Amino acid sequence: ALEKKGMDAPLLDLSDMGICALIAAAAGATRVTSIESSSGGIPALAATIAQIGNNFDFQIIQAQADHVTHAYILGEIAEIVAAEPYFEMLEGWSLQEALNYFYLVRSMKHRELISPTSISIPSVAILMAVVVECEDFCKAYGQVGDSKEKVVDFDHTPVNFFGNRYHTYDVSLPVSEYKYKALSDAFCVAKLLYDEVKIEAADEKCDGWSSGKITRPGKCQGVIFYVDYLCRVSKEKATHQKDGVHYASITTSSASHRQVVRKLQSPTIVTEADVQKGATFFCKASFDDDIDGIEDHCFAFKIVK
Repeated sequence: ALEKKGMDAPLLDLSDMGICALIAAAAGATRVTSIESSSGGIPALAATIAQIGNNFDFQIIQAQADHVTHAYILGEIAEIVAAEPYFEMLEGWSLQEALNYFYLVRSMKHRELISPTSISIPSVAILMAVVVECEDFCKAYGQVGDSKEKVVDFDHTPVNFFGNRYHTYDVSLPVSEYKYKALSDAFCVAKLLYDEVKIEAADEKCDGWSSGKITRPGKCQGVIFYVDYLCRVSKEKATHQKDGVHYASITTSSASHRQVVRKLQSPTIVTEADVQKGATFFCKASFDDDIDGIEDHCFAFKIVK
């Protein structure tokens, strides 16, 4: 990004901790602005910058991105925008972090704080999904009580109304600590394109439904979502290429990351015969479409045997 835009291009780091801002300054960027939503990481960030030197302009702003104006950005309009992405309030929620960065970039481009031709780091967030059998998770995050929703004859219906809705809400879990069985290979659900500020569905038939083949028999009980980020790199380091631009992938699927999990409202058993016949799991993701205006993303699922 610095090679393309130049070392004097205004650079804006939107994520907490300012890691991208530090790397940019060390690489020679001369006009860097780092936005910190809390004060926790500011001392360490300021100390590190002091060690790097003072032959550049580097400023730390403690504020929410929505409150920033042109006067706060070195160069007024950012030509490079970056995020690790890490946001303290969303730690462990990889999908929400990716979406939060997308909405911030979109909002700040609309307010002309970020140039329409800016380069984003990362450039793309790919939402990946894996269908799983997860009995332990379903028991831990399922209905409380007996078949009548009672515990020692106490009615737990009101509790279950809110607590047994993880087919509607996500939950962030260290999935490596749970027993589960992957029933499908990972497949792409959607792509968040930060440079173009648009979302593309990974649907082959242009009907909004992305799909993944069921590769193992079992009970389809939930979906694990994680994010693969694509960042611009040199040709030698690239793992992806599009329109002459080279990218490398950084994933949140490793055991060190928490994953976003969504239950299926109606678990479905898939037999070996179903697998041989090509059983397929379909997922439709929608963004900004919640009729109640509460959720920024919604999922619909179906299994075709």
